[in-house]
Amino acid sequence: MFTYIEMFVGAGGSHLGFRQQGDFKTLLVSDIDRDFCETFKYNNPGIKVIQEDIHNLTPRRVLQEAGIKKGELDVIFGGIVCKGFSLAGVRSPTDPRNDLYRSYIKLVKGIQPKVAIIENVPGMASMKILRNGDVDEEKIKEIHDAWNKLRKLNGLKSAARKGVASPKELEEIKEIEKNKTRFLKLVKEGSVNVVDDIIRLFNKAGYNVLEPRILNAADYGGATERKRLFIVAIRKDLDCTKFEWPKKSNCPKKTVRDALSQIDYSKEDEDNKPMKHQPKTIERFSYIPRGKNIVSVMDRLPEHLRISRFYSRGCTMRLEWDKPAPTLVPGHSNFPVHPDENRSITVREAAAIMGFPNNYKFFGSHTKRCEAVGQAVVVEMARALAQAVSDFLKKVS
Repeated sequence: MFTYIEMFVGAGGSHLGFRQQGDFKTLLVSDIDRDFCETFKYNNPGIKVIQEDIHNLTPRRVLQEAGIKKGELDVIFGGIVCKGFSLAGVRSPTDPRNDLYRSYIKLVKGIQPKVAIIENVPGMASMKILRNGDVDEEKIKEIHDAWNKLRKLNGLKSAARKGVASPKELEEIKEIEKNKTRFLKLVKEGSVNVVDDIIRLFNKAGYNVLEPRILNAADYGGATERKRLFIVAIRKDLDCTKFEWPKKSNCPKKTVRDALSQIDYSKEDEDNKPMKHQPKTIERFSYIPRGKNIVSVMDRLPEHLRISRFYSRGCTMRLEWDKPAPTLVPGHSNFPVHPDENRSITVREAAAIMGFPNNYKFFGSHTKRCEAVGQAVVVEMARALAQAVSDFLKKVS
């Protein structure tokens, strides 16, 4: 058996994939979130869970808790928290959530596993972050202010196009536009591409990094077209050329029908209770065809149901029975609509789409349980990656 440790474990989707593959023994996992840790503990009894901010973890503590010595671990996995990287979120280079990968690689450097993996949203590949160690506080503030002005400019221009911008806002547009080139230069010179920084830090820690790869869960047996960026680092004493990315499945793609047909709807299940939507929300859902977003039917909605076209995808899209689901966005208000019923899918239905077993129990508020599912690595995709890692370790052992 190969040994495995995971940081940012969340509800445990990636861990499940590695466990189901069969060649890995989990020594410990860690996450800062209490509800996520409770969920993991309940569903994975006997595995050590450290509820801690990764900034506070040291290689020495992790090695002691895992009962191993430096260099003995086979694999460490980190699904780095993605709020700072996501294309749907704030992409400021000064966002403090963006430096979590640096703490993760510090652990890798001190633990020296054979393989270290980072998983994140595809948008991470184009994300920038402040240069490490050579930007003073005054410069950080300057970059932050420049970034905020550039972001604000987009909103102000939108208001101007709609004819709702005030005279003061129109003057502000002119002022920011006048300094736009300087702002862009300031942000660019003070920042570095995140993936480039990860590769640099892994190299300094003693690792060769494979070309990052975006994988689609639907290609590996998942019931969702969820794409994720994977970065695999191999310790330099091992031949990294022997690693092969998982091959796509030859089987027909798993569908929403396949996933939801596994659920026992007669069973009492807190995670399978539908949300209590407002009557107007239910009526609005009724107009959405399968596979379509509410924007596509906006012109046909009665006046009392119309909303802004600038509307989140998630709950405004109805799933199709015989296709994989789109990416499930964390948060109950963003889960898509059931293929037939005029409601957003339940936590259990979302979990089934993500590959979780139907007896997997989630803890916390409804919103937190939705986040646990929506932030997880699709189990089938993790299992395919685990197979590739296992094949590699067998070659170099």
